[in-house]
Amino acid sequence: MDDEEIISHFDGRATFDITISNSRAWDVPKIIDMAYEFGYTFRFVYYGPGIQRLVFERDDGEHGRSRAWWSVNHYRQHGVWGRPQPRVPLPVHMGPRIDPLEAAKARYALGMLRNKAWGLRVSAILAALIAIAVWNLRARAEVIIPILLVGVPFVLVGALTPWLPSKRLRRHQQTVETFELQQAVERGFIPPPSPHNGD
Repeated sequence: MDDEEIISHFDGRATFDITISNSRAWDVPKIIDMAYEFGYTFRFVYYGPGIQRLVFERDDGEHGRSRAWWSVNHYRQHGVWGRPQPRVPLPVHMGPRIDPLEAAKARYALGMLRNKAWGLRVSAILAALIAIAVWNLRARAEVIIPILLVGVPFVLVGALTPWLPSKRLRRHQQTVETFELQQAVERGFIPPPSPHNGD
């Protein structure tokens, strides 16, 4: 999938998805970064046989619209996509500049972690099977008790795991939040935060 084909998706629609072969998975961070520049936010990734379906949503915030406006005009004038050179240097207290592809990889990881559908679906099916088994075997306590002892924990783990916080989740969220802040400062959308904000 070349840049022109990817950019054709960024046409102002509210949501869209891009299906990509797993053999081209190295293109995913670039696609997510391009979407960011053209005013879209990466939300989820769904997996199929040999493919990934990336789901994007239009960013209707002020900064998202400003990025999209600049990127669309730049693409129309020059025929290439890119990002503006920083207009405002980052203050030292904001830390090292996060690379856009690093931020895109963090967004991708968050999209995978947010894809709760599979765990909830499996838990719902397993809970239904347990309920059927318990109903059909209600007269045989010696069979029902082991089914409940084994099945219920699996249902709970499948249902709760996607919602449990983790260090990895927090690390990816921090990377994306820091990148967003740095971009907003560099592009002149907001003034640099005070070094004392965290105190």
